[in-house]
Amino acid sequence: MSDSTSVTIMFIGAHHDDNELMAGTMMRHIEAGWRVVSVVMTDGCWTPDDVSDANIERRNNESRAAAKLLDAIPVFLGFKEWGFRNSKAAADAVVKTIFDHRPRVIVTHPPLDYHFDHMETCKCVTDASYRCILRSEEGEPFETHPALYYSDTWFVPFTPDVYVDVSQYAQIKQDTLAAHKSQLPDGGQIEDTMIEYEMVRARFRGIESGYKYAEAFVRANKLQNVRMGGLLGESEAR
Repeated sequence: MSDSTSVTIMFIGAHHDDNELMAGTMMRHIEAGWRVVSVVMTDGCWTPDDVSDANIERRNNESRAAAKLLDAIPVFLGFKEWGFRNSKAAADAVVKTIFDHRPRVIVTHPPLDYHFDHMETCKCVTDASYRCILRSEEGEPFETHPALYYSDTWFVPFTPDVYVDVSQYAQIKQDTLAAHKSQLPDGGQIEDTMIEYEMVRARFRGIESGYKYAEAFVRANKLQNVRMGGLLGESEAR
């Protein structure tokens, strides 16, 4: 694991298996010396067969197992799953988490998504991100405000402006998703599960970008926080 002085990227997902959809990007950053923090917003009370508080520790343990495969740091905020709302309490918790870990980059769900919890998490993280500009009582002000990225989503329109080549991490993507056994059918089949959906999407994004597999993102635009270039042609070089 990178030491505490390493630059940090933080992934904030609504559910326990959401951040592992970007496991390739996580692994690329870890191998480049970054510290990866994986934040889960909701408590994990839901499985396909049952909704109960008895599932919470099981799903936390699944996320810990996935994080161990990646050498990432898991964080659990524990807000109620299915019906999560962006609230002051939730935004306060995200602000505190950001100041605790001081990431250079934050990644969360996009504003338009197929799942209500995802969209409310996006609102919450976006709100908290702005509060890190406006407020500093939670800790020392950031020298450079964290960049915010929205991750790819299933089943609804999403137009990326950043692609990450994850061709060499196809197996780790499948392994980290497979750690979430409570979300998969017994028997370990991949067809018609989140593993198949994610690998199909990663292949599609790879075809778009010229790689075998890719993960896709959009950078959230903020005043005085855009990407600047000299010559437009410089962006064409890989």
